[in-house]
Amino acid sequence: MNVGKFILNIVVAFIAYGILYTAGEAIFSDQFAAGMAMMHPQEAIMVPVLGYHLVQTIVVVWLFGKAVGSGDLKAGAMFGFMIGLYLLATDNNWFTMLKDFPQDARLPIDILHLVNGTIVGALLAFMWGKGWGAGSSNAAAD
Repeated sequence: MNVGKFILNIVVAFIAYGILYTAGEAIFSDQFAAGMAMMHPQEAIMVPVLGYHLVQTIVVVWLFGKAVGSGDLKAGAMFGFMIGLYLLATDNNWFTMLKDFPQDARLPIDILHLVNGTIVGALLAFMWGKGWGAGSSNAAAD
């Protein structure tokens, strides 16, 4: 594994996730507002939340290298979709257990996990195809 490229992939994926989820929150602002009412103020939890998201992104990039490890955009997109599906199921376990979680917020979050995961998976495959993937011997696709 090329550590420099691994870090590059983490940074690019982390920024992409940040942009995509921020845009999604803006698009589904009404549904998110109900959920935000039961959460801590964002400014109070920003550092730990970003830290946890960084750890998640490190895992996604590492798993991509193990599961896909190529510039195949279709395989990358499917990988990202499956990561999104995993996040969707994990979130919905918690949302089901929480007594007063607003159900209106579930579908938009589910959509965001699937779409954003698919986009980031394809982005990682694109980077791999250009020779920027984390694999030590990967070369640009012909």
